[in-house]
Amino acid sequence: MTEALHRTTPLLSIASMLLISLLTRCESPKPSERPPFEKPKFIIQLDNTRLLVSEVARDLDQPWEVAWGADDHLWFTEKKGNVMRMNPTTGQVKKVLNIPEVYAGGNTPGLLGLALHPDFNNEPYVYMHYNYLDSAMVNEFDRRGNPNYVGARLVRYKYSFQEDTLINPEPILPKIPARMAHNGSRLTISDDSKLFFAIGDVTNDRYAQTALGLPGKVLRMNLDGSVPDDNPIPGSYFYSMGHRNPQGLVAANGKIYSSEHGPNNDDEINLIVPGGNYGWPFVEGYCDKENEMAFCDSISVNEPIYTWTPTIAPAGLDFYHHSAIPEWKNHLMLTTLKGRALWLFELNDSGEKIINERIYLQKQFGRLRDLCVSPGGDVYVITSNSDWHIPRYEWMYDNVPEEGNDRVLKISVLRKHEEESFNHLTVFTEASEPIPVFVQDNTIPDITGALPYRTNCASCHLPEGEGISNFTPPLLETETVADKTKLIETTLFGMSGEIEVKGKKYNDVMPGFGASLSNQELKEILNYVRTSLNNYSDSISIAEIEKIRNSRTF
Repeated sequence: MTEALHRTTPLLSIASMLLISLLTRCESPKPSERPPFEKPKFIIQLDNTRLLVSEVARDLDQPWEVAWGADDHLWFTEKKGNVMRMNPTTGQVKKVLNIPEVYAGGNTPGLLGLALHPDFNNEPYVYMHYNYLDSAMVNEFDRRGNPNYVGARLVRYKYSFQEDTLINPEPILPKIPARMAHNGSRLTISDDSKLFFAIGDVTNDRYAQTALGLPGKVLRMNLDGSVPDDNPIPGSYFYSMGHRNPQGLVAANGKIYSSEHGPNNDDEINLIVPGGNYGWPFVEGYCDKENEMAFCDSISVNEPIYTWTPTIAPAGLDFYHHSAIPEWKNHLMLTTLKGRALWLFELNDSGEKIINERIYLQKQFGRLRDLCVSPGGDVYVITSNSDWHIPRYEWMYDNVPEEGNDRVLKISVLRKHEEESFNHLTVFTEASEPIPVFVQDNTIPDITGALPYRTNCASCHLPEGEGISNFTPPLLETETVADKTKLIETTLFGMSGEIEVKGKKYNDVMPGFGASLSNQELKEILNYVRTSLNNYSDSISIAEIEKIRNSRTF
């Protein structure tokens, strides 16, 4: 008996353990705990998938670019010259570089585009583009004859894993023309390991229509900075031209896509092809106006695959092709500034057309600057509420977070076993339509010229022409408005640099409307400014506009 008992005890123990194991497996799993640095904000309900939107970092200072590195860290730039590296597991953010020579004054100069070498663990290179002040640029002037001392560089740094910092800067393009605005810029690396660099026209649209200058282009280079043998022009970085101010760039599906700011109309998404001409400044959006068609008849213009009028300021661009969020698979992802939303665009099988669009996060976090996708399918977004735009356009931006400055947001799949932990959060769905932008007063006078003035001019000069203090000058009883020739020239060709209006100085960029508006449209707008907003009795004629238009080729 005793021997038999001793023989059966281990069998009973094993059976008991198996039973306990089976019971344990049948228990409902406990809700997973997200790391404490993740601050859940709300839930997005898709067709079948639920997404948790969390804040994972805050108090960023004018961030511009965010990128996921092959070191499984999040990298982002701050315009004032900082490069930050974030551990997405612990939430720790560390500054790995400050570039003292970065110039971040004016509108958009600063430390902008950034990209990491795809084989980062073996070749830890970081590429970045930034602006600086160059006192040696004594022969550079803006259109008003004022000296311009802003330059730009494209530089490659090496990351030291031992020191956790960026070292050994190597200039790739050490002297790039720049200005106080329209510097772009974005960097992306294609599947065949080529670095693409999108740069704006630096407020000089003449650059955009010559293959010789760097601005107004998408450039292509090898990762060591050399020129690829198969570029459209032998020995040249040139890849495409006719760009005004690209703000997003992504390599996806063997293709290159960009997002681009228009003047006051026709923001664009473009499919970038080698040797392509995207029309600026002669074409804005599609070739659908009389003055644009003449240019399109003489030169093959690559039209956008999507446009916005009114403009929404499209910014960072990425591509979602992960199975984690099936509803977003094969979609371009776009952050918008004026639009204050995340847009998704479904592509057709060839990747050459947009067949559907969706809008999320609208007016929840203010302006959205850039985004990236992690290898696990999470989406990281950076906001842009600490730059110059918010105070200058305070009347336009509502629902902008007042605490926490700019932040990093994380969008991730909400698992079934997590739902109970977050059922107190507000649930949002896809927005039914985009918010109206640049709306301060919806009442438009029934006067000829009032509607096109509101569409093209009121965003900066305001509906009654009073201007914005320290930003855009008024249009009321000014020398420029009184002088018909000067008013026509400024409206046709634009202007940049410092000016003085009614005893106050302004230093910004006004786009020219010669390419986008017909003589009839310009006549209506300018006469509305002169006779309705002011009290001048002598109207402007189409003949006067035509004479000044023909005096210069755009």
